[in-house]
Amino acid sequence: MLSSSIRLISLASSLLLIAGCAEVNSGVRDRFPAAFNAPSVRSDFEDLLDFGANMANMPTSARTETCRSLVKHQKDLPDRGIVLQLMIGRLLSDACGDIPKILDELAGIPPDSLGDDRTQRLVLIHTEALKRINSTTKKLGSLERKQKTVQTVLDSKDTNGSKKKESQLLREKLEAIRSMEKQLDETSDGK
Repeated sequence: MLSSSIRLISLASSLLLIAGCAEVNSGVRDRFPAAFNAPSVRSDFEDLLDFGANMANMPTSARTETCRSLVKHQKDLPDRGIVLQLMIGRLLSDACGDIPKILDELAGIPPDSLGDDRTQRLVLIHTEALKRINSTTKKLGSLERKQKTVQTVLDSKDTNGSKKKESQLLREKLEAIRSMEKQLDETSDGK
């Protein structure tokens, strides 16, 4: 009987000891949660991706409003983060500012200050895309000016009763310019 009492007391003590250890262990976790649940640190890269995704999902009017707000904020309080958002937004909306100005501001940011390698690569890709858009816009503007010049010449020749050969030649030139413009549009849409 004594031996069964000792066993029973021993078993009860063991259970209390196990329960006590479990309680102490949970208290340690509550006092030091950072050691077990380290928070994730977001980078500029994730922030820029989120910003771009949100902009892409906005209706055009909301994009325009967002861009106007960013441009105004950048004028009032210039900030590297706003320049990066304008860089992303400019690919989605013309309201995000002038490409040459954005490119100048991006050139003024040292690559080392951009944080991680992914952010640096994202900025590089977007910078090249903006340069390409800017170049295409300049070419299109040049073609439009040429087209207006030819159309003006055609209109003035037709009203003066000029020769049909000159008129036909100018029309052919106009059609050639329109064809080049169409090709330019197709190549820029295909990218």
